[in-house]
Amino acid sequence: MIRNLPSLLLAHYVLLSPFTGGLGAAEIRIKGIPADKLDELVTKVKPRLDFIKTREASSWRADDAAFFFERLMVRAGHVNAQVEWKLPGGNIIELKVIPGVRYKYGVIKANQLGPLTHESLRDYFLQPLVETEAVKVDKAPYISEYSAKGAHNVENFLKSQGYWQAKVALINENYNHTRKRVIVNLNLTEGIKFTLTPPTFKNLPDEEIRTLTSQLSTLVGQTANSQNMNQMNATVVNYYRTHGYHFAQINVDAIHNNGRTTLAFDIQRGKRYIVNDILVEGNKKTKSRRIRRFFDGLKDKDYDENAADKAVTKILNTGAFVSATLSTTPTPEGILALQIEVKEADAKSFQTYTGLGSFEGFILGASYTDLNLRGRLLKFNARGELSERGFLGEASLSEPHFAGEAIQLTLRTYLLQRLFEGFDKTEGGIETSLSIKYLDHYTSRLYLGVSQVNTSTTSLSALELGPENYLHTRVGTEQTIDFRNDTILPSEGFFAKGSYEFGNISGDASTTYQKINFDSSYRFILAKKHFLMTRFSTGAVFAQDTENLPIDIRLFNGGPDSVRSLEFRELGPRSLSDDPLGGEAYWNTSIEYIHSISDPIKGVLFFDVGQVYADSSDWGSFSDPSYAAGFGLRIDLPIGPVRLEYGHNLNRRDGEPSGTVHFSIGSSF
Repeated sequence: MIRNLPSLLLAHYVLLSPFTGGLGAAEIRIKGIPADKLDELVTKVKPRLDFIKTREASSWRADDAAFFFERLMVRAGHVNAQVEWKLPGGNIIELKVIPGVRYKYGVIKANQLGPLTHESLRDYFLQPLVETEAVKVDKAPYISEYSAKGAHNVENFLKSQGYWQAKVALINENYNHTRKRVIVNLNLTEGIKFTLTPPTFKNLPDEEIRTLTSQLSTLVGQTANSQNMNQMNATVVNYYRTHGYHFAQINVDAIHNNGRTTLAFDIQRGKRYIVNDILVEGNKKTKSRRIRRFFDGLKDKDYDENAADKAVTKILNTGAFVSATLSTTPTPEGILALQIEVKEADAKSFQTYTGLGSFEGFILGASYTDLNLRGRLLKFNARGELSERGFLGEASLSEPHFAGEAIQLTLRTYLLQRLFEGFDKTEGGIETSLSIKYLDHYTSRLYLGVSQVNTSTTSLSALELGPENYLHTRVGTEQTIDFRNDTILPSEGFFAKGSYEFGNISGDASTTYQKINFDSSYRFILAKKHFLMTRFSTGAVFAQDTENLPIDIRLFNGGPDSVRSLEFRELGPRSLSDDPLGGEAYWNTSIEYIHSISDPIKGVLFFDVGQVYADSSDWGSFSDPSYAAGFGLRIDLPIGPVRLEYGHNLNRRDGEPSGTVHFSIGSSF
């Protein structure tokens, strides 16, 4: 068997023609390639070999096949590869491959690094090879033609960083025959770093030049790198996109001289257009006026291409359409009509799901969603969920474009039961909210809710439990800042959410309260496959009468997104029966090191600190914290990371566990 032969022996392989009906089809036999590598190599030249095999064996077809394989071996790093052919008869082409030694790129050296590091020099040198041949940097085969391309790529990178006089030349390449590596020596001269000067404009009125010059003033004096130059060009393009010059022609040249770079704009503005009509096509279920309202802000104004693109994005975000495309019809009079062509999606869906959580236990749920209720682009959702901790039933109706603006209005009604440690809770109520997302990264939400709450206990005292039956009315606001690179599986970026709520309790007892909460996280990439995440959360509730503050309004902590040495809600003050009581203030912070083991599996090491205080006057003291350290595994899925983590208690108190295992789904904030 081939696999039992010494590795130096040559494998023998036969390629059979896929064309079983062709009597003149040639058969190609290949010798000299290890069996475990042959399939991979043959796949790369299969289309060419298939063409050769459609005809009878001949010298020129054999020569072509040998050329293809020789070229393939060279591109795999076999610098001196040879392929010999012969025609043994019987309509057979026989190829004998003599691979020779396989070399890889070794150290990439330069007389100086300039702004580069050894690692970045190697990465940019090998980039053309890696991207074209689809190989990894650490396994890049030596292919002589890519050395000059690599040097040129390093030079282009230096220029993109503002070194416009940079020169990078290939000096020589040395073969290390022992390690089978090729060491590359480069001559690198970065020259001076260029700065941006005020741009020049051609074919524009003076007033417009002054406006553009003012908008670009913050970039003048900055490094003339690609980022700043592209930003300068984008600012000019954006000006005409938003001022009605839909067909403006903008040409720009970069003039580099004496360490200064000047962007010279030649602009043919063309006619300025005003939007006068909005047409909708392709909709069968959706009412046209419900689509047009996304564009109402553009009508009878200078055509703003950016605003039109955002309106299309908002239409797609409703989920009711597979596609939405925008086209324009101009007239010689400067009037523009917008045509929106949509393709409707199947807006209705029914789903069932099951789950398992370390706190919730077994979860069973079902939901029904209609993203285009009665063709009015209203989103209706109904959901029912049952777990070992109780049940939840809710229904909501959302209007994504309230009052002619990009404001989402949501009405929600719900009924839930929760079986907590120490007490049970049943609540039914309604809530209305308004939310708006602006500047891409910022979201505001305002809400008003009222609910009837009933609590019961078999272990807590009346004072520990607080009011058992009460009407809970509240109004609040939330502000969110999200610069994460992904909302489901983030690996870098900043996120923060702050909220304020004013509430009133009436029933068995009466009081008012104010609640403040703040959550934040920051993720950044340490190196390839290495990540760091920090998190900080804090909050407090201030009651007019603390004795009449229901246990359900108090703040709880501990669990998979807090101090992970404890179960969910188990941190802080406890009752005489050793049940968690919650408190009026809390804080917690964490730091996580995350390592990508093998995509999508990640390992994590973490350290958590936090505490819950019975009295809000202790808020900000950061006294008497609980500490946890631990490790875990995560599997990244489209719905979020599946997390299995163990937190060890570093300062264990009486009655606390030595550690806790958590299973959950979703990012840790």
